Amino acid sequence: MTRRSVQVRRVLELAAEEAGLLGHRYVGPEHVVLGVLRDGTGGAARVLRGRGVDLEAARAALRRLAERGVVPGPRPSDAELLGTLGIDLDAVRRNAEQAFGAQALGRAIGEATRARRGGVGRVPRTPLRGPPVFWVQATYHAEVQAKALGREQVGSELLLLGVVVDAQTPWPRCMSNRWNRRLRASVGLPDGYQGVAGPLLGALGVDLDELRGALLAEFQQAVR
Repeated sequence: MTRRSVQVRRVLELAAEEAGLLGHRYVGPEHVVLGVLRDGTGGAARVLRGRGVDLEAARAALRRLAERGVVPGPRPSDAELLGTLGIDLDAVRRNAEQAFGAQALGRAIGEATRARRGGVGRVPRTPLRGPPVFWVQATYHAEVQAKALGREQVGSELLLLGVVVDAQTPWPRCMSNRWNRRLRASVGLPDGYQGVAGPLLGALGVDLDELRGALLAEFQQAVR
């Protein structure tokens, strides 16, 4: 089974933080690019810096994509929206965990948001769950690359490689079903959204095919 390195887990956490700083209520592969740059310690960040890409430039480019409507502009969080109604989301979560236990609450949230055949009784998301993540396809491609290269662990180079492969590969049909469309709409994403890491990197002057080769070379040099 392919594992994620400590660094990759940190990059994904930083990606979520970057999404929050931009006022995005989801985390996509474009935010993973920002997470790689913010972490700054791995080969993937080194490859991007070698192509003149830094964190501030990437943030600015993603804001320009928001201005064009490619991704949402800043939106209030669930906690902020509920706060205007006098509802403390953190207090609701704490009270629910105290009454039923964290595991029971997690199971209830999972059951409420689970996609069901026919769509009966399902909701795409709940404020009690964190922002939806749309980098799953990117991490899947990273794991596929790791296996192909005989590695049991995904590092930053392979994570960013997964982002690149994801940007060049149409998402499977299951990612465009009604439940996923409702989920995207709930956080303001346009219909047909499949991540914008490709447009983001393109706006920064990065050629995806060249970047793909550079990341493979960086990975091979790191494992020698």
